[in-house]
Amino acid sequence: MRALILLVLISATSARAEVPLQDLLNRLGEAEEKKLAVPGCRVIENSVTEQLDKEGKSKGRLTRTYEVIRAGTKVLSRKKLSEKEEGDLISQLKAEPQDQKQNEDPRGQLSPFHPQVRDEYQFEQSPGPREGLVTVKITPRKKDKNRMKGTAVVDPRTAQLISMHLSPSELAPMLDSFQIDFVYGDTPCERAPTQLQFAGSGGVLVYKVRFRTQVKVSGHQRLDSAAVGGGGH
Repeated sequence: MRALILLVLISATSARAEVPLQDLLNRLGEAEEKKLAVPGCRVIENSVTEQLDKEGKSKGRLTRTYEVIRAGTKVLSRKKLSEKEEGDLISQLKAEPQDQKQNEDPRGQLSPFHPQVRDEYQFEQSPGPREGLVTVKITPRKKDKNRMKGTAVVDPRTAQLISMHLSPSELAPMLDSFQIDFVYGDTPCERAPTQLQFAGSGGVLVYKVRFRTQVKVSGHQRLDSAAVGGGGH
């Protein structure tokens, strides 16, 4: 009986032990490569974009639903299924989502954990935010509007991303703030963001705009190469 109790205590201690950061980064990188190796994934995106007043209350709202097919970091197609506008929004908030352009460097679409870009960042690991999880701080070695800084919450036992909070290490002109929050879940297209929120503010002089876009991604359907006509990063 004493041996059994000792074994249980050792197992519990091992489960709580901190995973070496480099090992964790390697496993997170492998997960990113596995996700991007999926030939294609069809999803439904439901988005709500709001223009906010100084108190954070909605002045106008644009609700849209899309059917999207992705291959790697590329969006192969985006079909609008529905749209509803309420209240007042500036024209910039009504623009269609900006997917990666054909000649755009795909590295800008990669997670900081992806092996192709990981050397461009520094990482620090700390316990929490609750037992069994760790927080990884992400800091670009060089600041620019395409390199993100922030934190990721990770389950070190499975090397699975739980959530991620990012903002540009250098803000684009006319932006006062901008942040992106991701919530991850298991899908037929590997582990991927199932909820996203973009929030920020900006403008010139007295003309300032606050905005927020919430996106829910569902209905994941894994596609083979034949269905997407090839694919890739």
